[in-house]
Formats: sequence, structure tokens, C-alpha cells
Amino acid sequence: MLKKRYRLTKHGSFAFVYRKGENKASAAFSLFYVKSTSLKVGFSVSNKLGKAVVRNKLKRRMRAVVLSLMPLPKYQIVIVAKEKASELSFDEIKAQITRLLSKALPQNSFGKYYEEKAQKTD
Repeated sequence: MLKKRYRLTKHGSFAFVYRKGENKASAAFSLFYVKSTSLKVGFSVSNKLGKAVVRNKLKRRMRAVVLSLMPLPKYQIVIVAKEKASELSFDEIKAQITRLLSKALPQNSFGKYYEEKAQKTD
């Protein structure tokens, strides 16, 4: 489980990242990020993706992927699931989120290790 100190929870925090941050996108996810003094990660899954069971399963998988990639550099990050995300397996979710993070965050802070790992899962 992602520790509380790494979670982005307040509406204002999400709004700040959306407004001030940069973004990258894949077929199933959008990634918004802004440089910060500490690492905070938030997840957004729309009601359009399905009922609560489907949305919560997707959020659990997204959290597990981010947890497996820790430590990350000091950014506020919001990962938004698109409609296609609910159809993906865990490995596909991990590959897409890893690829987005490697595109978005500086290479020296995120490292080539994760980029190589994402390419192997393709």
C-alpha cells in the first residue's frame, strides 16, 4: 500500500497539478506532473469506466505499479485512467505507466532502468 505521506488527496492539490503541471498521455492513461518539494501521487478514475468494483480494482492496480517503481523523484503526480484502461491486464498497466513516467520525469532522476524494463514487457 502506498504510504499516506506519498498520497495526493485534496481537491485543491489535484487542481494545482492540472493547472500548473505538464502532461503526457498514452492510450489508456494521462499523466500530469509538477516539480515539488516532496513526492505526492494521486489517482483519478472516472465514473464512466464502470461501477465501483471496476474503478477500485483499477486504482489498486495503479497504486501497486507506482509502489513497485518507488523511489520516484520529488514531483506531484496525477495519473488519470481513460476508458481503455479498464480492459488492460496488470502487466499492460505497468508497462504504460512506466513508459509515461520515463517520458515525463528527468532521466537522471527516474533512471534508464525503468525505461529498459518497460521495453522488455512490450
